[in-house]
Amino acid sequence: MRVTQTRRSTASRTARGARRAGSSEGQFQLPQGQETARRAELSGPAAVGGVDTIIALQAIEEPSERRRKAVKTGGRILDLLDKLKIDLLSGQVNVSDLAALKTTIGRQLSLESDPELNDVLKQIDLRARVELAKLKGKAA
Repeated sequence: MRVTQTRRSTASRTARGARRAGSSEGQFQLPQGQETARRAELSGPAAVGGVDTIIALQAIEEPSERRRKAVKTGGRILDLLDKLKIDLLSGQVNVSDLAALKTTIGRQLSLESDPELNDVLKQIDLRARVELAKLKGKAA
């Protein structure tokens, strides 16, 4: 595209001319002293309280999510107990299985709010600790 003719706008010239010709009474001016006070108000950093709120909300689990995790952990505990039962019947208890059972139950105890289930978990945890102590006593 080739530009062959240029025209200057007359609107900008008339506006500039009117500004020069007019008096200063019609122009907007800030009062002296108020400008520095206004700048000081705006120069401070903005608060970041919203980020803490968002992080706190993400940490809250929904009941369905909590239940899903509890079912998964319960299944893991039952699997470890089955393995432990087989190991006890065969006479070859694995220390790592007992340690995994103790750790998994400890994690579930901190999350569970049902007192009856907590009681059962505590009994299983105690039994796992006793078996670990027996194995460590035999090893020493």
